[in-house]
Amino acid sequence: MDANFLTHALSLGAAHCVAVVEDHGGLLLSLFLTGLLGSVTHCVGMCGPFVIAQTGAVLEGVPAGQMREWHRVKGGLLLPYHFGRMTTYVTLGGIAGGLFGLLPDGRFAAIFGAALLVLAAIGFVGYALPRLGLKLPFSLGANAAWAGLVERVAKPLFAKPIGWRGYLLGVALGFIPCGLVYTALAASAASGDALAGIFAMAAFAVGTMPALMGLGIVGGWAAERWRGIAAKVLPLVYLANAGFLLFLAYSLARPAYDTSIGGHFALVGPQHQIVTDADFKGKALIVYFGYTFCPDVCPTSLINVADTIDLLPEADQGKVAAIFITVDPARDTPEALAEYTPHFHKTIVGLSGSADQIAAAAAAYHVYYAKVEGQGAAEYLMDHTTAIYLMGPDGGFVRAFEHTVDPAVLAEALKTTIKDIE
Repeated sequence: MDANFLTHALSLGAAHCVAVVEDHGGLLLSLFLTGLLGSVTHCVGMCGPFVIAQTGAVLEGVPAGQMREWHRVKGGLLLPYHFGRMTTYVTLGGIAGGLFGLLPDGRFAAIFGAALLVLAAIGFVGYALPRLGLKLPFSLGANAAWAGLVERVAKPLFAKPIGWRGYLLGVALGFIPCGLVYTALAASAASGDALAGIFAMAAFAVGTMPALMGLGIVGGWAAERWRGIAAKVLPLVYLANAGFLLFLAYSLARPAYDTSIGGHFALVGPQHQIVTDADFKGKALIVYFGYTFCPDVCPTSLINVADTIDLLPEADQGKVAAIFITVDPARDTPEALAEYTPHFHKTIVGLSGSADQIAAAAAAYHVYYAKVEGQGAAEYLMDHTTAIYLMGPDGGFVRAFEHTVDPAVLAEALKTTIKDIE
């Protein structure tokens, strides 16, 4: 394999990961805090017996005369077990996020995603209210039959939960029915992206580790003290997370029926010609706002757009147009854009203009952008909205996609949009 190709692929992969973290940072932080504090009360009570049993089994293999503090710490960490749990969580998160992202109908996908976030928010409220002394008309308890099945599968691994056996034990116990895990999984699925779902559940899993590791090291006495402190804080954290997820649900569902996105713009094309929205009537139009000095997000977005166009049958490619509107007109002249966009795809047209022209176009698409101080060799960077907009042949808004969208998903949406174009 060519070394340059491998380096380029790794670079793009890293950029994609960074972009996913940037786009879903709020969700990742929310689930990490949920795991961190939720584990002190919920996970310690539910999974604590498994942790204590494993710790005891691990330490049984160390002769009493050779027992040192390090053995207790190492035995209590149970790293293979926790990595096994994480494996199960991130696999489920990736599957859930990936399947949700395959939904071809944009509005249905947005509404369904918002519903998942609302469901997750209800789950957090359901955990908070009993801790505030309020009774619920329903139960968030685990399914006993499924839990029993998981425990029977895992039981043989308890005999010596070291190394790969400990890892497999974690994988198995990761499937134990848990309302807190289901809530985190619903929120992860709503990201609509497999990698985002993986990262979200990884953040949740990492958050659950400190309390369970602490329980394994110091035993039940300290766990009871931690639980007493966390019991006062956790309901507020759950309610805050519920509020945040409801905000995400609103943000996701609103564009599905927001007909105000899009409209008239007049910008400057590669040959200094005036380009307006009317020039693209009769075609499906992909719109992306960015800038040529962008280190990672914009290139990733344009690669996804280019790959999407290439997935279409050649006869359909003429029914689609794509424009890259700069948010940095001071540096992105028409000449600079004419040189930049063909690196991604010959059909992507770069548009610049005056500061007022760019501001008007950005306002039409509800796009935010602002100059920020650069780092290293960069004079300055631009913070900006990273959505990819799909507009119909009539100029009306169809759907907004994450810039990390799978090209196959965007291509399916394009096929639906252009199906009636002669």
